[in-house]
Order: sequence, then structure tokens, then C-alpha cells
Amino acid sequence: MPAADARQLVEDLLDQALRRGASDLHLEPTSAGYEARLRIDGVLETVAHHDPTIGRSLVSRLMVMGQLLTYRLDVPQEGRVKVVVPSAKEAVEVRLAVIPTTHGLRAAVRMPAELNLARRLSDLNLPPRAIKGLQTFAASDAGMLIVTGPAGSGKTTTLYALLQQIVETTPGVSIIALEDPVERDLPGVTQIEVSPFGELTYEKALRSILRQDPQVLMLGEIRDAAVASLAIQAALSGHRLLCTLHAGSPGSAIARLLEMGLEPYQLTSSLFGVLAQRLLRRKTADGYRGRTPVAEFARSSPELRKAILARADAEEISALLRNQPGYQTLRQAAQDLTATGITDEGEVRRVLGDSPGV
Repeated sequence: MPAADARQLVEDLLDQALRRGASDLHLEPTSAGYEARLRIDGVLETVAHHDPTIGRSLVSRLMVMGQLLTYRLDVPQEGRVKVVVPSAKEAVEVRLAVIPTTHGLRAAVRMPAELNLARRLSDLNLPPRAIKGLQTFAASDAGMLIVTGPAGSGKTTTLYALLQQIVETTPGVSIIALEDPVERDLPGVTQIEVSPFGELTYEKALRSILRQDPQVLMLGEIRDAAVASLAIQAALSGHRLLCTLHAGSPGSAIARLLEMGLEPYQLTSSLFGVLAQRLLRRKTADGYRGRTPVAEFARSSPELRKAILARADAEEISALLRNQPGYQTLRQAAQDLTATGITDEGEVRRVLGDSPGV
């Protein structure tokens, strides 16, 4: 396939992704060829089919744009690509990752987050209890806030909006963020991009950052026991710590930290709260368009601290939280949205499943 044709096809795909507000573009090899797919509102949609030759040319074109090694077809590679397309007023930067599969190289392009992300807490449309909890944390001077949920649930968006709130309301505060990768520039925040498999890991960076005189720390993700231990020490030493953790609920997030080896007294002494969130597609007359968050916020309390000290499991902690006055679970928050017609039961089941405990 001529290079000019591949260049135009790639530009058309990227332009379509930007116009439609896609978060990701996939070029996926199959036994019959390649599929171009866009992730829109969290759901993948196939937008084009290409024969194997054209598909390989499209992946190669992206690799050239990202300055990757086109002759290495046997290892994963990652890079960044600056593109200019008709739907963008200026050049935009996208992230590219390729990986070998049984049918050839698969490419995934992450579109610019700043085009779709809310900038402030007031723009997030979180439930009132969650917003109040985040605002209270932003005004505090210590403690650890955990934002939890699966990939693509809006955790980074929430953390960025919270950091923006802290920057605007407490000028002169030293804020450092460790991210993998940095999603967008945050004025007033020192952002450091780490690589879990490179030289600058979360653990190494966090050890060094604690000697940089920070007051607020944002940790992209707690992935292992070593990072969890460092994070809890930072929170115990008077820092405000924001972090994400892959867990399904506040109860399971707390239980997971205990399973990582943190002592219960460390958690009870440092934990401010846990926010669990998901994104639901908005219902329209002809389908779905856009997404809105649902969330539950668990604030540290004497009852919760007692349960943690007793090493309660995730189910016991979740039951305790549900019995607190005014507490709203993810499913209850979602029911509010279905009652007002913002979404529907089918979408709630798709995202939250059928378990009533969520």
C-alpha cells in the first residue's frame, strides 16, 4: 500500500476519533484482516475493516509517527504522536502502544484526555455526598483519599479536578503528582511521569519525592505492597495523599490494603475516605450519548476504624457502611439517575452487574 494512502487513512481515523469524542482507537488484527474500532462512551464500536496488507500499513504508519522501531515485530512498544487533523484547531498529542499478537501487531491509540475531561469538582456531576466529601478533603491538611474503580471509570478525572480545587483554594501549597502516564498538564502541580517497568518506578520516585518538601501528593496508582507502605507512611507523616486503587467498592479497597500488609492502626490513623465510582451512559431518544458518573463516598468514622482494627473483610466493611445514616451505594446512586431518566436499568446492569451489594 502506498505510504501516502496509509497516511491519509490514519489521518481519517484519528480525525473521526476526535470528532466523535472517542477515548481510544484500536487497530486490531484478526484471522480475516484488521478491524478499526473506536471506544465511545466506554463501548467499542467497529468503524472499518481492512485486509491484512492495509492493516499492517496503518500500524506501520502509526509506528513511524511515534518513532517506534518498525523492524521489531516481536516486542511491545510505546510512544507519543503529535497529529494535525481537520477537526482539531492545533496539533494534538496521542499515546500509542503496539503489541504482537498471533495475527500481527495490534495498535491502541489513547486520544487526548484534556478534550473530554471535566476541570473542576463542580463539573463532575458526582452525587452531593461525594462532592461534599471531596471538598472537605480539599480543605483538610492531612490524610489519605483513595479513589477506586475499574479502568475507564473516571478516577483520573476526579483526581485532576480535586487537585485543581486544592490549587485554586490554597495557593502556595507544594503539590507533586506521580503518574503513569501524565494525562494532561496541571498548572500549579509538579507532574512526574513514572514507568512501572523502567528506571523511574513508583517506588523509587515516591522515596525521592518525600525529600522534595511536598504538602500534597498524588499517586497515580497503588499497585503493590511496597508502594502501599510508602504511601501510608507519607499520609502518616502529615501529607495529604490522593491515590487510585483498582477495587470494586470502598470495602474491598480497604480490605485489599490490609491484604497488602498494611497494619490496621496505620489505616485508621491516616485514612480520610474512599470514593468508588463508575461511568454510566446517558440515555437519549435514539440510544446513548455521553456519560455521567455514579459514586459512593465512605468517610472514616469511629465505626469504620473499629472494623479495620478488627481486620473485618470486604463484605463486613461494606455492610457496616451501608447501615450508616445517609450512606448511598453505587446502585442507589444509579437508581436516582434511572428515576430521573438520565440513564436506564439496562445500562446500570451493564456497568454494575446484577449483584445487589454493589
